[in-house]
Amino acid sequence: MYSSLAQTITVDLDVLLSIAVCVMFFRPSLRKNYPWMFAYMCLRAITGIAVWFLLYGPLLASPMTYTKIYFVVHWTSYVISAVLLFLGCLDVYRQALAPLQGLVRMGTTIFRWAAVASILVTATTLTSLSSGPTLLIKIGILLMRCVGTTELCLLALLGLSMKAIGLSPRSRPFGIAVGLGVMAAIDCAESSVAVLQIVMNPRIQSLFEAATLLTLVVWTVYSAMPEPARKTVTVRADSTIYKWDQIAQALGHKGTQVVLQPTQSFFLVDVEKVVERAFSRTLNSKESES
Repeated sequence: MYSSLAQTITVDLDVLLSIAVCVMFFRPSLRKNYPWMFAYMCLRAITGIAVWFLLYGPLLASPMTYTKIYFVVHWTSYVISAVLLFLGCLDVYRQALAPLQGLVRMGTTIFRWAAVASILVTATTLTSLSSGPTLLIKIGILLMRCVGTTELCLLALLGLSMKAIGLSPRSRPFGIAVGLGVMAAIDCAESSVAVLQIVMNPRIQSLFEAATLLTLVVWTVYSAMPEPARKTVTVRADSTIYKWDQIAQALGHKGTQVVLQPTQSFFLVDVEKVVERAFSRTLNSKESES
C-alpha cells in the first residue's frame, strides 16, 4: 500500500511540475531563446498526462491493450525526447556564448557533427536488427546515452568558463544546464541498468525519481526568476578566448587575398648554409696563404 501511494504521489508531482515548466516556457522570451527546450517541455507534459491517464484513469479497454499503449507512448516519447534534449543543449550553448558569435557559429557546426556521430554510433552498435519492441528500446537507450554525454560536456563547459563568458549561478543558461546535467546522470544510470538487466532496488528507484523531480524544480525556478543583467564580457586582445572567437568568425569568410611565395624546405636551407660556410672558410684560408 505504501509503495503504491508513493508511486502515485511521484507520478502526480512529475505531471504537475512538467505542466508548470511547460507553462513557464510559453513566455515569448523563453520560446524565442529556447525553442527546442520548449518543444521538449511540451512533449514531457503531454506524455505525463497520457501516462497518468493510462495508470489511473478509467479502464476503457483490456489491461493488455493499456500495457501496449503505455509501451508505445513511453518509448516513442523517450526517443523523441533524446533528439529534443540534444537540440536543447544547442539552445543553451547559443544563449550562454551569445557575446562570442564566432564561437557560437563554430559550436553550432560541432553540434551538427556530434549529431551525425551519435546517429552513426547508434546505428553501428545495433549489432542485431531485431524488429519490434526490442529495437525501439535499444535505439532509445543508445540515443539517450549519446545525448547524456553531450549534456554533461555542456555543463562542464559552462562551469569552467562561466566567469569568462559573463555568466553567474543565477543565469538561466546555467540553471537549465544544471538540470540537463542531472537528467543526463539519471538517464545514463537507468540505461546502464536496463542494458545489464539489473532489477533495481526500490530505494534506488526512489532516488532516481527524486532526482527527476529535482530537475523539474530547478527548471521551474530558473524559468520563473527574472533573467539577471548579464555582465559585459571584457577580454584582453591577446587572450586565448578572443583569438579563438576571431578565428571562428574568420572561418568560411573570404577576405583580401595575398600571394605567398613558395619557401624552401628546412633541410635545403640548412644544406645551403653549410655550403656557404664551407666556401667562406675555403676563401679565407686561400687569402691567408697568399
